[in-house]
Amino acid sequence: MTAILPAQSPLALTNLVKRPGYGTAGTPTKFYVNHFRVASFPDVEIVQYDVQVNAGADTRALIKKVWNSSVLQDRLGESGKPVIFDGNRLAWSRGPLAFGDELSIVVDLDEGRPERPGRSNKHRVLIRKAAIVSMQILDEYINNRYSMDNEVLAAINFLDHLLRETPSKRLIAIKRSFFQSQGASPLDGGVEAWKGIFQSVRASMGQLTVNVDVATTVFWSSGPLLEVLTKFMGLRSPDDTANRLSNPNGRRELRRFRKLSFFIKYRGPEHEKRMFIIDGFTEDGADRTTFTTKEDETLTVAQYFTRTYNIRLRYPSMPLIKTKKGASFPIELAIIQEGQRYPYKISDRQTADMIKITAQRPDARINAIRTNVRTLGWDNDPVLKAYNLRIQPDMIVTDGRILPAPVINYGPGSKKVSLQPQDGRWNLIGQKLALPQKLESWGVMVFADNRRTPEQVIQNFVRTFINVHRGHGGEVTQMSPPILYASAQRDMNTNVREIFNAAGNAVRKRPQLLLFVLPSRGAEPYNSIKAACDIGLGVCSQCVQLRHVEQAKPQYCANVDLKVNSKLGGTNVFLDKNCYPLYNKEPTIILGADVSHPAPGSGRASFASMVGSIDLQATRYAGIVNTNGHRVEVINSRNIQVFVTTLLRQFRSNTGKVPGRIFYFRDGVSEGQYQQIIDQELADIKKACESLSAGYKPFVTVVICSKRHHSRVFPANRNAGDRNGNVLPGTIIERDITHPSEYDFYLVSHVALQGTARPVHYHVIHDENQMPIDYFQAFVYNMCYVFARATTSVSLCPPVYYAHLAGQRGRVHEETREEDSASLVSGRTGGSGNEEPGEVKDVKPLHPSLAGTMWYI
Repeated sequence: MTAILPAQSPLALTNLVKRPGYGTAGTPTKFYVNHFRVASFPDVEIVQYDVQVNAGADTRALIKKVWNSSVLQDRLGESGKPVIFDGNRLAWSRGPLAFGDELSIVVDLDEGRPERPGRSNKHRVLIRKAAIVSMQILDEYINNRYSMDNEVLAAINFLDHLLRETPSKRLIAIKRSFFQSQGASPLDGGVEAWKGIFQSVRASMGQLTVNVDVATTVFWSSGPLLEVLTKFMGLRSPDDTANRLSNPNGRRELRRFRKLSFFIKYRGPEHEKRMFIIDGFTEDGADRTTFTTKEDETLTVAQYFTRTYNIRLRYPSMPLIKTKKGASFPIELAIIQEGQRYPYKISDRQTADMIKITAQRPDARINAIRTNVRTLGWDNDPVLKAYNLRIQPDMIVTDGRILPAPVINYGPGSKKVSLQPQDGRWNLIGQKLALPQKLESWGVMVFADNRRTPEQVIQNFVRTFINVHRGHGGEVTQMSPPILYASAQRDMNTNVREIFNAAGNAVRKRPQLLLFVLPSRGAEPYNSIKAACDIGLGVCSQCVQLRHVEQAKPQYCANVDLKVNSKLGGTNVFLDKNCYPLYNKEPTIILGADVSHPAPGSGRASFASMVGSIDLQATRYAGIVNTNGHRVEVINSRNIQVFVTTLLRQFRSNTGKVPGRIFYFRDGVSEGQYQQIIDQELADIKKACESLSAGYKPFVTVVICSKRHHSRVFPANRNAGDRNGNVLPGTIIERDITHPSEYDFYLVSHVALQGTARPVHYHVIHDENQMPIDYFQAFVYNMCYVFARATTSVSLCPPVYYAHLAGQRGRVHEETREEDSASLVSGRTGGSGNEEPGEVKDVKPLHPSLAGTMWYI
């Protein structure tokens, strides 16, 4: 009998590249990692049971009540063995339970209470022996004597739930994390950030570890619903909220409060434990909503509260809460229950606050992790003891290396043509760009009042920018670009077209660049400008903030210049030929791909994006995007084939060569989807190559890049860290916390400006190029020094970073088009409605003039 996994388990079977060995380059040193060795785990067979409550469609909240009922727990306890439950449909025990292979029992949740005619709270529970989970097979797997299969996954799944059993009884459990309200930090908008504990079992080389980290997530604030609603709407008082809810647009904001649990106090203390769930809201308020009493009298809800509870509602016209059972409650009397996660995308302001809350210096994070371990109390956990799961309380000390920084090259005339950055950063002062571009046709449009921001201010910024570009080796022939002020009376396309025409007419040449001065970082007019330039006019655009324009600092202009030169087709910096393992070798294209998903609850499409290098030094990347169905992670076959053929053609057009090798860096993929990437995306890449020319079969290497993990690395001695206590750029870990047998490593390639550096996990899942491991690790690390718009090494290898940027821009294009289409009777264009899971609707294409450029940077 083989162990089974949950129907929607994220885990899947893989047969991936085996580790070819270990790197030796760099300086060996020791590091702490936030993993803790499992000293022992169950040495007996674990029996897995299938649990079904009623027909199997009930909510987890009801299932939890049924499972915790005394009548069921008494039957389960007859064996004297603690039973582990996943809260849904799987349970485990150490050896068989007393009832044998099957238990059928009826649980009455109203037992001991007065009977309610027509309302039964009885639930049938069926528990069946389903499988045996073998711990021996797990031991064989971590010692590289057994391949990954469902039995290994089932054993790891069981251990994760075993670890979860005790803390989930006293803390709020969300997947592998546990939270409590103590120390919550209020955020804007009626929500708050809770800090908690993350823990997860990981299989690594010759051992199991428990990965423990800090976790932070957003919860709804508890308390009176009206107060929370007022904060959510950004209003000053409940009176303002009542006014806002008097119109349909205001009432639409109530949608996010659906499914929230609340309780009431006006019926007395004995009713405060009863929870209700918001199903919706009425159109009319308590003063206009009526019902008929048992005495056949028609009352408004407001009259009922006055007569029955002696409560005169302060806001009788406010919509009423509706529950599924048909009850109605005034908003002003509802109290939100504590501990309800906020499932929506947070605002920019909330994100900024969250970054401040979550950013912890390394010493503070280590202390928080150790505090979390003490809170979990593994040594005193009776459930872990019963299953013989023992975990060492000290962080693992592992061997790692610090790779040397590469040498990077700037243009002739630079203060230092070749330099080797220290601590992941360098200064652009005195440096000439490697391939600076001539700026000869451009214009400026200002989105501000010309009385507050006179033209002289803009001209001063333009002069500074010109001086900076020339100082970095660029030539500027148009020294006085036209400067226009946007008109609020004209639509965005008309405004942008006006500066486009003015810039072109000034020198009788198609504009290369349009510079837009914006009052703030808001979505508009930025989104509309980008859509007009990228799709409609085919011209490079650069947006700058007014406050920076007013200051006109050379350093800011230098940062802008890096982006502008890249957009115009230039190259800012090269890797030295001795630091680029592919130099003077067979032509190689580097591909980066990402899929970004809409905010939770949104029906919009996911976006697939891909970039490809178009020069032999892999410093310039063309980009292409399209929708990818709704929340579908694997890139659609047609998308892959269009993306790859387009990028291969652009590589050949720019270099005159056909790549014989492809390195495909893929972001955003969970461990359970690795095989899908091989079976679908790799296969589609190969089909795309074959479609260009029969027999064209370049060698392909596929690398998954992930920052969505909780592994952190800390220096074990001062020489391995910077002044903030973070590990140095180039830190690489490939032992103790990596896969038991597959080809992966963790790399920190950047300086963390705030908080604790997060390594990127690189996992090679397919490798036809078979680059030596030291070369490959240096290749990945060194690329992080030539990200086009930075003078620091970046945390993620640039092809993936660029793909992410291209995807963000593609979403901007689509959202702008949706807004433009909102008034149409048909109401739907690509990506605008509730997408089907696999449905791909082509976005409006990028203007041909921008093909082969870094338009997204």
